[in-house]
Amino acid sequence: MRRIYLNIFALLLIITASIIMSCSDDAANKEVQDNEISQDELGKQINVQNFFNTIPSSIEVFNIIQKTRLNYNPDFLNDPNRHKNYSLEKPRAFNLGVYGADLAISAAFSQTQESMLFLKCVNYLAQELGISPAFDDNIMDRLEQNKDNRDSTLQIVSTAFKRADKIFVNNKRGELSVLMIAGAFIESMYVAGEYALTKKNDSLAFHSIIDLYFRQKESLQYLINLMQNLSDVDDKKITDELKDIHQQMNAENKNTEHFEAIHQKFADIRQQLVGVY
Repeated sequence: MRRIYLNIFALLLIITASIIMSCSDDAANKEVQDNEISQDELGKQINVQNFFNTIPSSIEVFNIIQKTRLNYNPDFLNDPNRHKNYSLEKPRAFNLGVYGADLAISAAFSQTQESMLFLKCVNYLAQELGISPAFDDNIMDRLEQNKDNRDSTLQIVSTAFKRADKIFVNNKRGELSVLMIAGAFIESMYVAGEYALTKKNDSLAFHSIIDLYFRQKESLQYLINLMQNLSDVDDKKITDELKDIHQQMNAENKNTEHFEAIHQKFADIRQQLVGVY
């Protein structure tokens, strides 16, 4: 049981890392070919690669998951019924990342009906953001065909977000891609924290989870680096809140109360993302 819950958390972060890595590939390749990489662009590529390097091994995680029976809890994910409420561009971009993480999570747990709901959310937000070609009609068919292959499931979702990022970049809307990445990571940390809280009465499992949780401070730092150049006041506020979380994650005292305080901060930021329309 300890290994099951430890690797639920790793799964969520692998999902986010795959989305983030896929969101940089096409733009990076084009920039290398043009030999015109700015310092900001180079810094973004380095931060994305460093983020990926801090994520637990997907091979190990998926091998364990395939041999175990995991509990899927839809209450931890964003309500799919609210997707049409997001009427402004930034909330749509943030929640495209949130619902993207939820889509990948539900698909990884072989929840086909739930995946269809989250795919509907993603498709709607993508359409409203003008990037609907990124999510074609056969994604759900491919997810259904590959529901027992979590590596394939992850790749299908990642490929769709790669296309989304390419459209954003080509239309000089790269800041929306950063917001999408932030939404996916924050959702993953929130969901992982919710799973950890369910194991408070199992000391061994709980402390194993929060040990891995606190190790994500490196990933968080690279996300902060990606968000540093965002100019909007609200985006800077979220970046500052993430900096505060990172500082707390560096503290030596990592007991239950400390974890709960940090998780509450992630929950508060997440509420800002999913509750603002």
